[in-house]
Amino acid sequence: MIDPEFRLRSVTSAIVGMGDAVHLIEQKERVEQAIVSGDAPLALDTSKSLLESVFKTILIDRVVDPNIDQDMNPLFRSVKDSLVLNRNADADAIFKRIGSSLVHQVSELRNRYGAASHGDDGFYENPIEIPEVEMVAKMVDALSGLLIFKHKADKDPAIAARIFYNDYPEFNDFVDGQWDGYELPLGENQTLNMPASKILFSTDEQAYREMLLQYLSTEEEEQEDDNL
Repeated sequence: MIDPEFRLRSVTSAIVGMGDAVHLIEQKERVEQAIVSGDAPLALDTSKSLLESVFKTILIDRVVDPNIDQDMNPLFRSVKDSLVLNRNADADAIFKRIGSSLVHQVSELRNRYGAASHGDDGFYENPIEIPEVEMVAKMVDALSGLLIFKHKADKDPAIAARIFYNDYPEFNDFVDGQWDGYELPLGENQTLNMPASKILFSTDEQAYREMLLQYLSTEEEEQEDDNL
């Protein structure tokens, strides 16, 4: 029976605050829509695509000049190399093996039974049905949500290849308290207020990053002093 309210809850929760990641959000919604509409082969296609988008997003955020033109398995290997899933080394390795197995099997299912993987005759009947693909989608949801959550929790601006303005509200407030922003007249008594932090991020991201690192370093030193 098709669940008319099917949702990828893990990914939905993990991407809170990532409103700019429009393509990733669209990929999540395509999986949900495929299942709600009862299109099991399409749900396999979109589940694989969601995983690929998660992998590529993480690699572009964390790795300078990553090779994202790879198949699923090598893409996930690159993700595993750049991300820690558990602070215990043994547990981390186990979780990564679980992820690798899932990635491989999802890729195999999509290649054999996905909507875009066949050129069969007009009487071909795809054996994959909604109950099975719901299980696949939920496992993809769990892995994707975990990867996004771990990635967001461990984005060191000192090494991240891509940083986001909304990730550092306290620093932005600090900058805005030091310098005035800019008001851009829009006409008819309307203005667009641009805070100093947003101007700095938009015009000189490297300078923003350097100031952010200095700010975080100072905050860490002050916290250590308070603990003495």
